[in-house]
Amino acid sequence: MKKLHKPNSHKLQRRGGDKSKSSWSELPEDLINSVLERLDFADSRRAESVCSSWYSAGKRCVAKKQIPWLILLPDEDDKINNHWCKLFNPGEKDKLYKIRDEDVEFANSCCLATYGHWLFMVDYWYNLYLLNIFTHERIDLPPVESQLGTTKLERTTLKGKGLFCISNGHRKRNCKDINIESPVFWIDQHTKEYLVLWGFGQWCVAYSKKGDTFWNQIQIPVIYACSHMVYKYQKLYYLLNDHHGIFLIKIFDFSGEIPRETFQCGGAPGNISSLDPTGNSWRITSAKLVVTVTGDVLYVEKWATLFTSLWSFRVFKVYSSDDIVGGGFKRNSIYYKTTCHEKNTTQICLFNFETKEMEPLHKFDCSSYRQLARSLWFLPSFNQT
Repeated sequence: MKKLHKPNSHKLQRRGGDKSKSSWSELPEDLINSVLERLDFADSRRAESVCSSWYSAGKRCVAKKQIPWLILLPDEDDKINNHWCKLFNPGEKDKLYKIRDEDVEFANSCCLATYGHWLFMVDYWYNLYLLNIFTHERIDLPPVESQLGTTKLERTTLKGKGLFCISNGHRKRNCKDINIESPVFWIDQHTKEYLVLWGFGQWCVAYSKKGDTFWNQIQIPVIYACSHMVYKYQKLYYLLNDHHGIFLIKIFDFSGEIPRETFQCGGAPGNISSLDPTGNSWRITSAKLVVTVTGDVLYVEKWATLFTSLWSFRVFKVYSSDDIVGGGFKRNSIYYKTTCHEKNTTQICLFNFETKEMEPLHKFDCSSYRQLARSLWFLPSFNQT
């Protein structure tokens, strides 16, 4: 088990007794790149602390070798390891990194979403915060009940009526737990500007920016519920579904002070007859939005058979953009997570649309079902600038 730490900067002294010293930053760029390309992720993070030149070179190298990591939280009843979490890097076989944070009760918390080194966390009492897993920086977010909009959320301790009361003038419901659906966020590593968004069931989408003391709201049409959201390049893409399977896709531009709706389209699930002429064994198990490296928005359905392990993907292009971005993943591919509850395993797989083949990538054997349920794959090397 390794612990991540930040080393001190070093200086390179010239030979021949010369008292003058040459900075590590004066090494040729090709030599620095050659060194960093041979390092694993943890050592690359340490090398970046040498100087600004090594930091910039490290970022370029990391962008070329992005690989998902797995974060493992302790069981809820684990009092001994309450302040520890573990990180598994598939690129370093049989290695787990342990990270300790005295200010975070990992056993009483859940990781909702990730962005680079940052985690969007919620604890047992529904306190929301952002946490940098490597530097231990923490940003507390507004209380969940500080909703600014039509939907009202109140904590209640009345017996038999749950912990929260939700209402919007037309409906009112008491509930024990809050469903924080499809949470996403963005944060600038240097300025710490951020935007956090999460779906509030059939009620609204809540969002908060740096400096806000409350959660703003985007109201959801009455017959729909928030299903999946993606946030990229100051735009929110979100998918709504009704109980008949009809979907609605909206795009909001967050580049201004107030989010502005720029696109909307709807549709119905695909026809199963083209998958199976009998039409008896296939069903949609999930539907997601994907924003491609060229800025296109895709609606992806995952179909599965009821009695076999067969899967099928259906992809529909619903929006095109002129934005061009970079990335470290294979094009024309779907990356997805699979879990085996019987064996307590979690795995990242790839489906290539060009070869029509599935490729298992990274796998981890969890010690228990509870550890499996609280595990989450994330990208610590995601480009945050």
